[in-house]
Amino acid sequence: MDSNNLKRSADKVKPAAQTCWTYNQIKLTPPASGRRISDGVRGDLVAELRFYGSQRPAQVDHHERSGLEDGKWLPSSVVSFYCYEVGNSYVEGAPGRGMELIVLHCETWGLGKTIHATPPRVTHKEAPCPLEYKYMAFPGNDTGTHYFLCIIAWPSDVLLQVNPLGPVRTTAFILNSLAYLQPKDPEEFVQKIIVNLSSGRPLRLEEIRNIKVYFPQVPQQPNGYDCGLYPGYLLSIFLRDPERYLAHCMGEIIMQGSPEVVWKHDGIRKARKHLKSLIDSAAELRQAALDFSTDFLRSSN
Repeated sequence: MDSNNLKRSADKVKPAAQTCWTYNQIKLTPPASGRRISDGVRGDLVAELRFYGSQRPAQVDHHERSGLEDGKWLPSSVVSFYCYEVGNSYVEGAPGRGMELIVLHCETWGLGKTIHATPPRVTHKEAPCPLEYKYMAFPGNDTGTHYFLCIIAWPSDVLLQVNPLGPVRTTAFILNSLAYLQPKDPEEFVQKIIVNLSSGRPLRLEEIRNIKVYFPQVPQQPNGYDCGLYPGYLLSIFLRDPERYLAHCMGEIIMQGSPEVVWKHDGIRKARKHLKSLIDSAAELRQAALDFSTDFLRSSN
């Protein structure tokens, strides 16, 4: 992407306030049909999940639950739900991880299509700029038919106020379970995504133009429908030891074994079952919250 165009585009992005990293709670609402979640129909919200600080929830509709069955293609809401749960579990796993990771919705890859004068907000208005985190991860879908995982490491290095003169380590990684189906123009997409997520913060534009995108070897899916499981699953493996996996993906170290061994591919066999159980549990908890809500108890009397 031309650096002058990148600068003009970045100048259009409006800044946002940032004082904390939580998000507004959305008022609990019952299924649109008025039925219980277990008896829901198309259009009824079954489960909802956010990553800490995120503005865009992963909302699973009743009809999308069928995508969790064996042999079915997962909808984007479920793919994002999986990644959010992995990210939240990592942040909750040890003190001090609050600014290490941000996980964004599957729609984030679409921000790479153009620079927005006022980009869609992906985090709460008072949350930190997404570029302030050490790792930024989100599932992507370039064709409408296949999901991959994008990880951007050290994005804060391109923030002028954070790193005015130091070296820029910002690097992107595409982890793709179908290596022959890589996204088109990934370097340009990553550049535009970073500008759109900058919240108007001054950027080191020349360094953004030179960000490298790696395509590390990862296990390949054995069929045409399991791609939606891989972003969340690969993210879960990566987060076991992020610095070591980054070094491996960049070729700085070599982790012993095939991609199937390095990325513990055997575990993917249980991923669909675990994800289905997770969403079923989330649906039960949502129904329990509705059952105990004084607002709905009052209206039913």
